[in-house]
Amino acid sequence: MPSECSRNMQAKDSAGADDAAGMRALILFTVLMLAAAAVPAGGAACVMAKYQGQTLDYALAYGKSHPVEAQEAAEDALRAKGYADYLKHLDVIRAQNLSQLEHAHVIVIRSEFKDFRGRERSAMGCGFAAASFRDAELDAVRDLQAYFWGWKPDLHGYEVVRKFRY
Repeated sequence: MPSECSRNMQAKDSAGADDAAGMRALILFTVLMLAAAAVPAGGAACVMAKYQGQTLDYALAYGKSHPVEAQEAAEDALRAKGYADYLKHLDVIRAQNLSQLEHAHVIVIRSEFKDFRGRERSAMGCGFAAASFRDAELDAVRDLQAYFWGWKPDLHGYEVVRKFRY
C-alpha cells in the first residue's frame, strides 16, 4: 500500500505534467496567432497633394501586398504629375487613408467650402470598407474630418468623386 508521501508525490507529478502540457498548448497557440497576424491580405492607399488649404489632386493605389507599397506607388503617381515640387510651390503629398483589405468598396469624396474666416478651401476623403459602399462613404467622411477639422458634412456638403470595388 502506498504511503501518504508517495501519493502526494504522484499527485504533484501529475499536476506538473498537466501544467507542462497546458504551457505547450499556450505557446503553440500564441505562435500560430502571431504568424497569422503577420501576413497582411492586401494593401491600398489614398494619397493627396495639398497646397495652402486646398486639395489639388489625389492618387489611389491598390492591389499591392502591403499598404506601404500602395502608398509609395500613389506618391510616385502624384510626383509624375508634377506635385511635391517643394522648392517652387511648397505643395505637400500626404497619405490620408490606408487599407489592408484584399477586396474593398472604395469611395472618394470632395468638398469645396469657405472656412470660418471666409477663405475658399477644398478637401477630399477616401473610404475603404469590406461590407458596402455605405460603410466606405462613412469612412471617407471620417477621413476628411480627420484631416480638416473645421469641415462639417451637414454644413459644407460633399460630392462623390469616385466609387468602385477592387
